[in-house]
Amino acid sequence: MRRFRTWRRRRAALALFPATVAMTMMIATGIGAAADAGSASFDANKAKVKPGDKVKLSGKFPAQAQTLAGDSSTRSGRRVWIEFRPAGKRAWHRGKTMVSDRKGHYSRRVKVRRSGFYRAVHTDGRVSAPERIRVKAKLNADLKQRHAKIGQKVPIKGSVKPTLTRRKVVVRIAGEKLKTRTNRSGKFKVHWKADKTGSYKAKVKAKGDKVAAGNGEKAGKTTVYRPAEASYYGPGLYGNRTACGQTLTTSIVGVAHKTMPCGTKLTLRHGSRTVKVEVIDRGPYAAGREFDLTAATKQKLGFGSTGTVWTSK
Repeated sequence: MRRFRTWRRRRAALALFPATVAMTMMIATGIGAAADAGSASFDANKAKVKPGDKVKLSGKFPAQAQTLAGDSSTRSGRRVWIEFRPAGKRAWHRGKTMVSDRKGHYSRRVKVRRSGFYRAVHTDGRVSAPERIRVKAKLNADLKQRHAKIGQKVPIKGSVKPTLTRRKVVVRIAGEKLKTRTNRSGKFKVHWKADKTGSYKAKVKAKGDKVAAGNGEKAGKTTVYRPAEASYYGPGLYGNRTACGQTLTTSIVGVAHKTMPCGTKLTLRHGSRTVKVEVIDRGPYAAGREFDLTAATKQKLGFGSTGTVWTSK
């Protein structure tokens, strides 16, 4: 009877042994318990990333004592995939593959095309927390027409990247606000009617959306001119004081005008030549003429004795 009881105790102990060993292995390997998720981060300033820029995605998946079934491993580490989810979308898209080192570290440079989320996926199923990156729209704007005649339409054009959406674009010039949108190629164009003289700077703003944050850019400056009849003066008057208190010489650059205040600055254009001048005297007094040019101004403009000049005021 004693031998029978001993045999039953040994049999019960042997029956429990496999379960005890299995439980120990599950705890040691992490199977059946929460696995370390891993990490991911970028080395870029998210406010300054432009379409086409490359940033480095790096992180770590802590090594485990035993990998899950189906793990594609190498001597140096485990395979890791980069996945991207566009902002405003739900689906993740698999991208580049890399191999972590023995300690689980991984690193890969990726080209950023639009705003969204990146994450790393380990071959054993672990996934890092999503890392957001914000793309800033790349804007090129140009006002090529530096000189315009009053009443003329001045084109302002450019392009915006990324080109995935018809982005809103606002152009500001001379106190006016012109609105347009990019086409499928990311290009835009507006026309500003130059209805007043002077020099004006154009600024362009590409509005932000889910694909990319907005951006602004200076497009350049244009000067608008009106026609004015002019003549020139000087011979017989050199050495005299002008009405604005200067000594008239052959080398002084300036103009005479009847009403513009002394020292008024303006730009004159004749043909393809341009010169900046100041009002230094009073005149002319001949009917139908608005400006008298000094000899130096006449020479710089390639102007004759009388004719039409274009003035910015």
